[in-house]
Amino acid sequence: REIEWLRKHPYYVASVSKRAQPYLQYVYAEVLAKGLPAELALLPIVESTYDPFAYSPGRAAGLWQFIPATGKHYGLEQNWWHDERRDTVASTEAAIRYLTKLNKRFDGDWLVSLAAYNAGQGRLGKAQRKNRKAGKPVDYWALSLPKETSRYVPRLLAIAAVITEPEKYGIQLAAMSRRSQFDTVNIESQIDLAQAAELAGVEMKTLYRFNPQYNQWATPPNGPHRLLLPENNAQQLKAALLQLANSERLSWQRYTVGS
Repeated sequence: REIEWLRKHPYYVASVSKRAQPYLQYVYAEVLAKGLPAELALLPIVESTYDPFAYSPGRAAGLWQFIPATGKHYGLEQNWWHDERRDTVASTEAAIRYLTKLNKRFDGDWLVSLAAYNAGQGRLGKAQRKNRKAGKPVDYWALSLPKETSRYVPRLLAIAAVITEPEKYGIQLAAMSRRSQFDTVNIESQIDLAQAAELAGVEMKTLYRFNPQYNQWATPPNGPHRLLLPENNAQQLKAALLQLANSERLSWQRYTVGS
């Protein structure tokens, strides 16, 4: 059913593959580096349509749709300055750790682990206990799950099948580079984002596209001190920062109001 839905909506796969371009190769490389199934790099399609600005009614945010509590549990800072649930690097690292933990919890069964990522490990554990008590199998397909979760895993499997053989399903994917679309710049201390964009030679919308975690006009004073940018612009910013005095990094001053 999920494959048939994708076949009837070819624009969906085309648009989401285009939206994933800045991030997919990085996520794919990280997933493989940790020894996880390559299909997990497609999970943000199901979670957020690969939109790092995605925000759900349940307060989940970012590519991997971490809710606030789970994000904090996996070390993703959420404050006035930034929300690391929207940080491509930080959230991907946290998601990989979370998925790895779930897979260990559910004895290496990736389908059940993915269902737990969606519905919560408590609910999946309860569904398995119920089946064991009734003498039934405890694999994903045998469990009684919420409607959303019952569609969640099949949708990922369908997307993986379609992306593996798009011609078979009459779907055209956006052209995609095999290299990561960004480079990391260590900015060492706080900087005005508008100034960083000017020094890098990019528009603000491009800077925010690669750094959607920042809530304010500058990077956080206490870090993390990094910016992600297209490779050429990253090199330009690195060179410009060498010539920039610390006093020129900010065009404003913070003031704490006294009592």
